[in-house]
Amino acid sequence: MTNISEKDWEIFHENFRISRDELLPIFPYKANFEELKQLLWDSKTDRVFNNRFNAILWRFPISISENDFLKILQFFLLENWHHDHEHIISSLQQYYNKDRNTIMYLIKIMSELPDFYKHDEDLKYPFIRKIIYAIGAQPEPYNIEALEKISQSEDKEIKELALHQIEKRKKLGRWEAKD
Repeated sequence: MTNISEKDWEIFHENFRISRDELLPIFPYKANFEELKQLLWDSKTDRVFNNRFNAILWRFPISISENDFLKILQFFLLENWHHDHEHIISSLQQYYNKDRNTIMYLIKIMSELPDFYKHDEDLKYPFIRKIIYAIGAQPEPYNIEALEKISQSEDKEIKELALHQIEKRKKLGRWEAKD
C-alpha cells in the first residue's frame, strides 16, 4: 500500500458519516488483509489512536473477504490497547456469528478482561453479559457447550448470565430467533 498522505487522512476523517463503499470514489485506497491489519496496528501510535482505530476498522475501504475481516476482528478483540471491544463483540453477535472458532476468542477476552473493565463493577458485568450474548449467537451446539462451561463459574453473576443464555438458546435457538 502506498503511504497515505496527511491530506488523504484528512479526507478520510472529514467524511466520517459515509460508509466504506461511499468513501471509495473520494478516498482511492483499498486495503488487503495485511494492509488493514498494519493500518490498525499503526493506529496504536496515533495520539488519537482510538478514533483512528475505530474509523479504520469500520470504514476504511477494503478488498478482503468476510472471513478475513472476521480474522481481523478476532485478532484485535484480544488486543488491550484500544477501546473498541464492545463494538467488535456486538458485530460478532449480530453479523459474524457463523464461525465456531469465534467462541474461543470471546471466552479468552472474558477470562482476560481489558483493563478498562477489570476494576469497575458497573462496566465489568455489562461487558461480560455482552460477551455471553455473543457466545450464544455463535453456531450450535458449540455455543451451548461453551455456555455450559461458563456456567460452572464461581462468580454468581457470570453463572446466572450463562444459565439464562443457555435457557434462552435452548428455547429459541440461535441469535436469529426473535423474542
